[in-house]
Amino acid sequence: MSKIKKLFLKIIDFFKDLFHFSNLSENELNGYITPLTKIHFFPRTKVKVPFRLGRTIRGVSFNKNILLDPNGRLCKDISDGLESKVLYKNMAQILEKEKNCNAADIINLSNNKYLMNYPAWAIVLPWEKFNSEDKSKSYPKTFYVNRISKGFIFKNDTRKSIISMMYTSKFAENRVNQMKELFKRIDNDGYVSRDSDLPKINVLYKNGQWRWFMSDGGNHRSYILSCLNHELFTARIDSIINKNEVNDWHNVRNGIFSVSEAEDIFDSYFYGKKVLRGMV
Repeated sequence: MSKIKKLFLKIIDFFKDLFHFSNLSENELNGYITPLTKIHFFPRTKVKVPFRLGRTIRGVSFNKNILLDPNGRLCKDISDGLESKVLYKNMAQILEKEKNCNAADIINLSNNKYLMNYPAWAIVLPWEKFNSEDKSKSYPKTFYVNRISKGFIFKNDTRKSIISMMYTSKFAENRVNQMKELFKRIDNDGYVSRDSDLPKINVLYKNGQWRWFMSDGGNHRSYILSCLNHELFTARIDSIINKNEVNDWHNVRNGIFSVSEAEDIFDSYFYGKKVLRGMV
């Protein structure tokens, strides 16, 4: 992001804080869109949203169905003091189950001929700005950089080697250790959100109501803060997804998803009852 854009966002954040626009109204906290919602959810700016309206990156409600999400279950198990070897085993079993799934399997669309040609880690959502071919090309490098930063050791940085490590027990341990370390830090020292490093969320609009779900970045923090019973989550708006605009979503226009498939996925995220993404 350019310095000019960063400065612009700082100015908007300043005025949102000054006029309390980072805080939602009572109606908005209850999930309803108001005349000021566009200001509160201005793209790239920060806002405090309630966990009870939130969905994980895999599409399940933080409050009601969090244990359906493997990372939500992991967070709860860490909180309950389960031994590391049990946590490793549980995560390894999930990865083993997903290893041979394709992108159609992972999102419960077994008849989608486009998605079945890609691995589970190349899944895309109807409203995202890239397709599975794009993700297939870029994600291994993203995975490599992300895991290196978390202490994961690869044999080498070739695409084949990176992909071969995605569903291993070694990766399972790395994921568990990442969550354990962050959970301990936040539980012991508390959590202070920094404007320069806020998690990102997407907002869903439907029939005058709204919900939010996690975008890339800050996901572990969201699980932990939810597990520690925080009511509000300070984040930065990544995008607004309006169900009325389904025909204009990138992966609907290009034919990857039919309108009905895209609407079903939107509704699944909105109601937060199903897991629609894998662990990689």
